[in-house]
Amino acid sequence: MFTGYRPPGAVSYVPGMTRDDLFTHIHKALRRGLFEVTMQAGATDWTNVGEVDQLAARWRPLLALLRSHTEHEDRHILRVLDPYEHQATEAIAEQHADLEELEQHLADAFEALVVRPDPAAGLAFYRDLARYVAAYLPHLHEEETVVMPRIWARCTDEEIAAARAAFMAEMTPQIQAISLELMLPSLDRPTRAGLVTRMAATAPPEAMAGVLAIADRVLGRDDAAVLHTLVGQASTT
Repeated sequence: MFTGYRPPGAVSYVPGMTRDDLFTHIHKALRRGLFEVTMQAGATDWTNVGEVDQLAARWRPLLALLRSHTEHEDRHILRVLDPYEHQATEAIAEQHADLEELEQHLADAFEALVVRPDPAAGLAFYRDLARYVAAYLPHLHEEETVVMPRIWARCTDEEIAAARAAFMAEMTPQIQAISLELMLPSLDRPTRAGLVTRMAATAPPEAMAGVLAIADRVLGRDDAAVLHTLVGQASTT
């Protein structure tokens, strides 16, 4: 069972960077989740209760993660720039408000479909979901390529670490599990190995058992085996 342990060493580095990246890893997870749920929505038979339930099992956790991530950005990540460039994040905050409005529309439309499935309304939901994804992708790109470089230029590693610690402290075990379920298969193998190795250096055995259980579910057998080996090596050092 995943305990939701929040290891202080679980920072996110991208290839060629030596500083913590607060966006790229989770954004890869969100992109994966959005692409998968959009494809599934397009293929769903809205007259089939089982297929609607399967879509709900993917859509509702993703929506919760999207909302949690936006809150973490608004409350913590973007705030590290306030002492230096208070206006630098105003456009991002406005984008968040627009995207949250679209998310609420999608949430309401989907729950109405669960109560009263209808193929025409299902098609409308699929189209609105695709429209939301089209709006969300450039937002992620701006955060990764504009906001994060500004944070690196203005803020110390200690300030960045404090922001990460603050939002990690707010993550429920459920949200962290959803994050890992989408993140582990979204990362390239060296980055995934580095992330799990850093987690294993500080996390208790029961927490890493939860991480490995997620890996077993979402990764291929060989990729999951690599992580089991890395965690085993960390436990003997």
